[in-house]
Amino acid sequence: MQFTYLNSGHLFWILILLFGILLFHLYRNIFHYIEIKKIILFRLLSFSILIFLILDPRFIFHISKKQDLSWNLYIDKSLSMAYHSKPSLGSLISGIDQIINKINEKKINSTIFRFGTDLDTNWIYGEKKFLDGSTNLGIVMDHIKYKGDTKSAGSIIITDGQANLGREIPLENLDQYKPIHIIGVGNIVPFVDVAIQSIDAPPVIIKGDNAEIIVSITCNGDIDQKLNITLSSDEKLLGSKVISASANGSLDKVRFMVTPDQTGKMEYRLKVNAIADEVNILNNRQNFSIQVLKDIYRIAIITGVPNFNTQFLKNIINDNAKVEFDHFVYRSNGYSNSLKNFWDTKYDLIIFDNHPIMNNAEEWQSYLRIFAKKILSQKTSLVLFPGYDIEKEVFESYLKLMDLNYKESIINIGDEYKWSLTKDWESFFPFIDTKIINNISNNQPPIYTNLDIDPVNSQVLANFSISEMDVPLLLISEKSPLRFGVWTSPDLNKLYYKNQNGDSSSILNTLFRPVFSWLIRTGEEKNFYFRVGKNSYQQGERITVIGKPINHSEISKEGYIHIYKNDSLINSKQLYFDNEKGIYTGNFWASKSGILNYEIELFNKKNSIIVSRGEVRVQESQIELNNIFLNKFRLQKLADLTNGSFRYWDERLSLVNNINPEIEKTMVNYNIVLKENKWLIIFLILVITIDWILRKRYGIL
Repeated sequence: MQFTYLNSGHLFWILILLFGILLFHLYRNIFHYIEIKKIILFRLLSFSILIFLILDPRFIFHISKKQDLSWNLYIDKSLSMAYHSKPSLGSLISGIDQIINKINEKKINSTIFRFGTDLDTNWIYGEKKFLDGSTNLGIVMDHIKYKGDTKSAGSIIITDGQANLGREIPLENLDQYKPIHIIGVGNIVPFVDVAIQSIDAPPVIIKGDNAEIIVSITCNGDIDQKLNITLSSDEKLLGSKVISASANGSLDKVRFMVTPDQTGKMEYRLKVNAIADEVNILNNRQNFSIQVLKDIYRIAIITGVPNFNTQFLKNIINDNAKVEFDHFVYRSNGYSNSLKNFWDTKYDLIIFDNHPIMNNAEEWQSYLRIFAKKILSQKTSLVLFPGYDIEKEVFESYLKLMDLNYKESIINIGDEYKWSLTKDWESFFPFIDTKIINNISNNQPPIYTNLDIDPVNSQVLANFSISEMDVPLLLISEKSPLRFGVWTSPDLNKLYYKNQNGDSSSILNTLFRPVFSWLIRTGEEKNFYFRVGKNSYQQGERITVIGKPINHSEISKEGYIHIYKNDSLINSKQLYFDNEKGIYTGNFWASKSGILNYEIELFNKKNSIIVSRGEVRVQESQIELNNIFLNKFRLQKLADLTNGSFRYWDERLSLVNNINPEIEKTMVNYNIVLKENKWLIIFLILVITIDWILRKRYGIL
């Protein structure tokens, strides 16, 4: 025990001096009065206590305590632990129980944990299965460092060391850990396994283009033989490559080149031959798909009377290298191109340019039924550009094919008016350059109109504003499987002439390129194509999603992948656009087995839109089978750097024999601060109270 005080400054010595003078005065002049002797004694006692407390006195006691330290036992519950040839699953479970019993027999305190994807204490409750799809040794090290190392003698880890989730086994800054002993399970020679790790192929191409397919093959174990990689489609062999396998986790790349001659979704299968003693053959084959788009789209332009709009329509069409067109111009003696060719040819889009007119109105009225059959059977889109010369009654007959009609106008519309794009434009084409859109909406010249079409059954992309009323300028509609469009002004050409010196000189292309692309279905109903790298993944594996825009003018550089399991959102990851390759890529982990659904959400400045949906199949727990061997090097290093030891499974009991109960002695200091001691304070109050009572009794208050 020690006695000490913290304060002994000038104030204390001044008070001692004054107190001494007071005592001397009391002794010489007052103390001989017997009736107040008791009061003086209590008063002196209280002052003495107060002066004593100014010193901040305290007593310090040192007491030694003993505490039994426990050992933390961590058991790897991952699937790979059950697939080692030695020990067998039954021997592994009984061997771990034997270790626990030996520790208990030596009366050593212990806490038992299981680890895989997460950490639990369920071994003591009878859960002795090895089914986790991944091994996270990082959480074990974190638990030892932050929770398990404070009151323990050390740790014992039973594992094969195949960490495939979380951090790698750390080999630095381990001097702060208490001893970590390792019992290694399995053979140091890896099991044999060949797997298709990834497939790099474009999600969408044009028919006739070459598609390069890069396949990454991983090999584990001692493999000394040739591998045959085959690529097929519809049971037809497209290519075969033979490689010499590189072992010990190596990565080999194999390239194929395909040139699809059909359009649509092309399904492909990659396969690697199985080898002797291979532990997992499910990852030897993978399916993937490539969307093949048409290389040529055919358009027919039928012109009643050539006009200023005709050339600009042809310029818009010629701007797309994938489009070919036939032009049928009405003449008094027939057409510039025989109509027989028109009826015999399948077109993706038919354009009426200032057609029908008075001179051929009767003819085209008679064609109405056969024309309707043609576009329906051939799934041909139709767009109408009226001119000043159209015969409105027959023109309306073709409008009715679109479920559109003239509307009896209550205002005078035969004049030039300002116009603007509507909100439907942004919802239909959300990724068109917003700067150009704003320019189109705000700075366009007035143009002429003399048609008022009822917008029911259609979507209006542009409007005239006449006397605070909206009159449709650009309408589109869809009546499956057909698509339609109408531009109601005959002054299409004025948009070029009045803007050719301004920022929107390309207004015609900006307006009609996306409209024509939608009409002819250049993306086969989609503007973006996304798919996962493979058709199936293993739990714990990284899933790659790739995508490509059909029109490079419709690009969003901000996007996300949303991952769902049973309609519940489980994760969201950012999507990145590569300007050089022109593709989107994103990654997420296959954290759960079964079917995972994903959505691709892209953003522009104002809106977001879901552009693609898909699913991926995740196999349960198979990734553990790719690395079935004892990772001795890192485990041995971990044990050595923490002053622990490494034992093979057969030597496990020798480790337990070297572990003994450990006691930690600690010195506990108790610090008694008198000015904070409640009993001293109570005693002081009692003395002052007695002093007050005595003064009152003797009448000297």
